[in-house]
Amino acid sequence: MNERPTSLDLNLLVVFRAIWDHRNVSRAAEALGVSQPTVSHALRTLREHFNDRLFVRCAGGVMPTPLAQSLSNRIAQALVALEQGLEMRDQFDSRTSRKQFTIVMTDIATAIILPRIIDICREEAPFISFQAIELPIESVLSTLRDGTADLAVEFNPALHTSLLHKPLFKSEYVCIVSSKHPRIGRRLSRSDFMRERHAVAQAQGTGHHVVESTLQRLGLVHQIGARVPHFLALPFIISSSDMIATIPRPLAEVMLGVAPVKIFPTPIRLPKLTIDLLWHERLHDDMAARWLRELLPRAMQPIFASGFSGFGHASE
Repeated sequence: MNERPTSLDLNLLVVFRAIWDHRNVSRAAEALGVSQPTVSHALRTLREHFNDRLFVRCAGGVMPTPLAQSLSNRIAQALVALEQGLEMRDQFDSRTSRKQFTIVMTDIATAIILPRIIDICREEAPFISFQAIELPIESVLSTLRDGTADLAVEFNPALHTSLLHKPLFKSEYVCIVSSKHPRIGRRLSRSDFMRERHAVAQAQGTGHHVVESTLQRLGLVHQIGARVPHFLALPFIISSSDMIATIPRPLAEVMLGVAPVKIFPTPIRLPKLTIDLLWHERLHDDMAARWLRELLPRAMQPIFASGFSGFGHASE
């Protein structure tokens, strides 16, 4: 006797259901869009698997055996569950979902972009929540890959080769000094920049280390008077000191109304900033993740429309 197979092709269950529904092998084949020999072969395989004839000839077609009768409900339920599972990708509804999205973002993005996201969601996604996290640069890829985070909002060109990405907005670096700085008045010269002490944000997990790298290249590493983990602290440090900070323009503009600082173009060459959305390919087709990726550009539109300085369209 042949050894009973330990696994079963799911297509055979579909054949079983067609024969059960039509009680005729030829009509089952017609309903499935296959040949009658194909259905007959599938039925032989089912019989070998269950060690039972399952369907026997009768006038006008076939009739089920007792085992086939006991299997019919289970097979029907299994196929329904499978169909529902295959349709799960279409079941995300932002209006009713209680999903928590985790986004890797700097303190600047958290302060400026996240409030706009939450504002949109008040009406469109009232039960969805968000968690913003900052990570060391070496942890961003693995966190997106294993699904701990859904998306990153980053200036981090080094990740482009490992993650899917698209630009969210463009910006630039500027320098800020105290509005009462004793030696810097209406303009910031290169000699001023080279002479004064500096405060820098280390901003883990981002490409903003380019600022400190540039200071090191210029031989100014010993003139760094303060290193802080976050950008948001810098305007307050600068307003009460004689130091210079080089920061993204959006933060400088936001802080004008909070800290007494002056903004100047950088007198040294620094790269333009392109802030990207980055995600792992495993979430590329996920409906919830796709909704999130479409939400962030929408959140930027009021900022663009307001003419708020420091934010440029990604296409510009």
